[in-house]
Amino acid sequence: MRIINEIYDKTVANEELIYLNKSTCLLDIETTGFSRDVNHIYMIGLARLENDKVKITLLFADKRTEEKDILYEFMNYSKDIKRFITFNGISFDFPFIKKRMLHYNMDYDYLQYEHLDIYKECKKLKELLCLSNLKQKTFEAFLGIEREDIYSGGELISQYKSYEKCKDEECLKNLITHNLEDVKGMVDLLIILRYLHITDNLENSSIENITNNENEITATIKTDYEIPKRFVIKSTFYYIIFENNLIKIILKPFCGTLKYYLKDYKNYIYLLNEDIIIPKQLLNDNNKKNAVPVKKDNCYVEADGLFLPVYDSTLFEEEKLYKEDLTSKESFINISSKMCDAIYLHKYIIHIIKYRLN
Repeated sequence: MRIINEIYDKTVANEELIYLNKSTCLLDIETTGFSRDVNHIYMIGLARLENDKVKITLLFADKRTEEKDILYEFMNYSKDIKRFITFNGISFDFPFIKKRMLHYNMDYDYLQYEHLDIYKECKKLKELLCLSNLKQKTFEAFLGIEREDIYSGGELISQYKSYEKCKDEECLKNLITHNLEDVKGMVDLLIILRYLHITDNLENSSIENITNNENEITATIKTDYEIPKRFVIKSTFYYIIFENNLIKIILKPFCGTLKYYLKDYKNYIYLLNEDIIIPKQLLNDNNKKNAVPVKKDNCYVEADGLFLPVYDSTLFEEEKLYKEDLTSKESFINISSKMCDAIYLHKYIIHIIKYRLN
């Protein structure tokens, strides 16, 4: 068994120090296959803060019979750890470690810890950031993180077997480089968690530079979180750019006619000669002969205006919600009179962002 130590000369930003402290350990394992019963762990990569720098420790089994040794070393290393950070460690790394410890009758009950799994936390970012898959290297590529390592963990299984048999130094270098860069990559990937916090404290942000040009509204919102890389969310009705700590918004309302459906339709009547709906209490002898009952699907008032979609109607309970027809799933608000209302636009934009990001 060999132990390899390296200081990763990286300054961890304050925003990421909430995850990484002296009682936190980043962990990544390498195995000879996916079966916890018949395959082995041949390397455990670990990292923690030491004197404000990230110290990486790799526990490497020169042969499979040393798996027990690296597991004992891992036990000694991790006894004071309160939180582990992994990439898919909830599903893979820790179930594998516990099964192999059980195989050697080792006690793993001491592993009482919080667990931050970057993979689990960031699954919902796949569509948002237009990622092709959820592999660690894909997240790294999105952030512009470059690697020397060109192999996947699966591809290195044969190289480990070659090293175990022939002690091929090139294979050893590839094995070490891969696990080292997996661990470094997790340190670098902590910044991607900022995307999950864009909506934090958004209500206290400020909206600026509101302009209204040909029924198109533009504005900017300043946030508490600076994201590492620009991304966009868009629909027919809006185009929103997230860049650094700014959110740049273009609202594109629908200009036309929509219907406001009256909820208590049984209390209304339709006047044929005037083509209007009135409350029943306004019915009199003069218009009674032209009155017919209304149904749920034709008890509405039409309105012309500029409309934007609503995703959380509870935020706009005091406003009329319009639809194309009764069965339409999408509801709209008429913003014709609010095109320059900063408070109202701020509320509306935040409601879109929370809907799309959460």
